[in-house]
Amino acid sequence: MDAGHDKARCTRYRLSPRRRARWFAAGILLLVFSGSRAFSGQMSGNADKLRTLMARAQQLINARNYRGAANAYQQALQLSPDSLAVLNNLGVIYAHLGDYTRAAEAYERALRLAPNSFPLLLNLGLTYYKSGNYEAAAKPFAKAVSLQPGNFQARTLLAMSYYGSQKYALAGGQFEKLIAARPDNTTLQFLLAQSYLQSHQGQKLLDYFHHLLGQSHDSATVHMLMGEADDGLDRRREAIQEFKAAAALNPALPDVNFGLGYLYWKTKQYDKAAAAFQREIEEGGDVAKAEAYWGDVLVKQGKLRQARALLTQAVREFPKSYIAHLDLGILDADAKNYHGAAGEYLEAIRLHPTRANAHYRLAAVYRAEGNTKLAEEQLKAVAAIHNKSQQQLFKEVSGPPPAQH
Repeated sequence: MDAGHDKARCTRYRLSPRRRARWFAAGILLLVFSGSRAFSGQMSGNADKLRTLMARAQQLINARNYRGAANAYQQALQLSPDSLAVLNNLGVIYAHLGDYTRAAEAYERALRLAPNSFPLLLNLGLTYYKSGNYEAAAKPFAKAVSLQPGNFQARTLLAMSYYGSQKYALAGGQFEKLIAARPDNTTLQFLLAQSYLQSHQGQKLLDYFHHLLGQSHDSATVHMLMGEADDGLDRRREAIQEFKAAAALNPALPDVNFGLGYLYWKTKQYDKAAAAFQREIEEGGDVAKAEAYWGDVLVKQGKLRQARALLTQAVREFPKSYIAHLDLGILDADAKNYHGAAGEYLEAIRLHPTRANAHYRLAAVYRAEGNTKLAEEQLKAVAAIHNKSQQQLFKEVSGPPPAQH
C-alpha cells in the first residue's frame, strides 16, 4: 500500500466522515423538537383585520398550507410591523418550509425589538443550525445560555454548534458542564470524548476514558473507544490491548474484531489480522470490510486464489471498497489480465482520486500494454499528488510554533 493510502486509513479513528456523522447524529438524538418555540408576546394593536389575518394563518397551518400561512403573516406584518408574535410565527413557517434565510431574517428583526428574548434566540439558533451554519448558530445559543445558564436544551445546542463548526475545545467545555448535570448520559460522554480527541487533549481524553470505565456498565464499548483514542494518538500497542479487552468482553460488538484486525494490519501482524477479520465475519459484523482487508492480507501472503474469492465477495457486497478494487487490480495485473486490472484501478481511482498507488499501478498496466500516452498521464497524476502533499507538509512546518502551556 502507498503512504497516502496508509495515512488516510490511519485517520479512521480520528475523524472519518462516517464516524463524524455517527457521533454527530447521536448528539442530535439528545433533543427532540416538534418545531420552533411559540412566542407568547402580545401583538401591537387589536384591529379586527389583524385578528382575522392571524386566525386565517392558523387555519392554513391546520390545513398544512404553509405557503398560504406565510402570505397571511406577511399581510399581518404590514399592519403591525413591530409585532413579535407575527415575526416569530413568520420565522417558524419559513423554517418549516426550509427557507432558512427568510426565517433568520424574521427572527433577527424580532430580536432587534426584544434582544433578550430567550425563545427568539433559540429559534434563530435552530434556524442556523438546521441550515448547517453551526458557527452562526453558536452566537444566539451562547446568548441564550448567558440568560439561562441552567437551561439544558440551550447549552446542549451551543455545545453541538461548537462541535459542528469544529471548535472542539469550546465544545468540550460545554459538554463538561452538561455531563456535570447529567452524568449518566452516554451520548454526552462520547461527544465529550470526541471533543477531547479532536482538540488534541490526549491525556485528558485517556483520563476521561478511564473515568468512564470505572462507571460504565458497557465496559466493552469503553475499551474500544479507548483503543480508538490510543490509535488516534499513535499509541498502537496500547490500542491493540484495549481492543483485545473489548473483544474478550463482547466479541459480538460491531467493529470490535475489525478494529483489532485493522490495528494488526497496520502493524504488519498479518496472521493475527486475518484471525481477527475472520472473527468479525463469523460474528456478523462489518462483513464486507473484513473480507476486503482479509483479502488484502492473503494477497500479501501470496495466497492469491483465496484472496480473489474474498475480494470478489467484498466488492459484491460493498462496491465502494477501495482496497478490494486495488487488490483485484493487482491480482489481474499479476495474471497479465491488463484489461481487467485497468478497470479495477480506474474504479479505485474514482473512489479515491488523491491516492497515488492506484494511479501508479494503472500507469504500469498502460505501459505493459504499450500505451505510453496514458501511462504518462497517470504518472503526472502521481507527481501532482506528491507535490500537493509536499506543499501541505511545508505549510504545516512553516507556520507559527505551537503555544507553550
